[in-house]
Amino acid sequence: MTDTFYRDKSKGMIAGVCAGLAEYFGVNPALLRLIFVLLALSSGPGVAAYIILWVILPEKSTLGAPHEDAVRKNVNEIGAEARSLGQELRGIFGGQGGTAPSKRVMWLGGLLILIGLVSLAQSLHLFWWFRQDQLWALALIVAGVVLLSRALRNR
Repeated sequence: MTDTFYRDKSKGMIAGVCAGLAEYFGVNPALLRLIFVLLALSSGPGVAAYIILWVILPEKSTLGAPHEDAVRKNVNEIGAEARSLGQELRGIFGGQGGTAPSKRVMWLGGLLILIGLVSLAQSLHLFWWFRQDQLWALALIVAGVVLLSRALRNR
């Protein structure tokens, strides 16, 4: 555990937000990733929260830098990632393939399929017992239980 919030790109999958937060809270990063995905599937607060944290949390390697510089660097990083992803997608959809798709394109494709499957299952009433508005509350309860159990175990 650490005493400050930061992003850890070296252990992260996208921007290192979950990896840095996991180290701060002393939990497995996979748990936080799952929570962000669940929140993203439930009307989108996970996506917004992740992007906001990406902007405001400094990268682990720049912890001593002024906050304004860290935010500026993070915004530039997001822009560069978006341009790079756009070029990859343009290459795929423009028929200029030739190179293997990157890991992030594979993740994006998988996420789109997952969102489509969840939407289809809901429209077919396959999850009649599950209400999407309950997902946010459930994710918060699970996160709170995990954090409290970790804190009490480390006492």
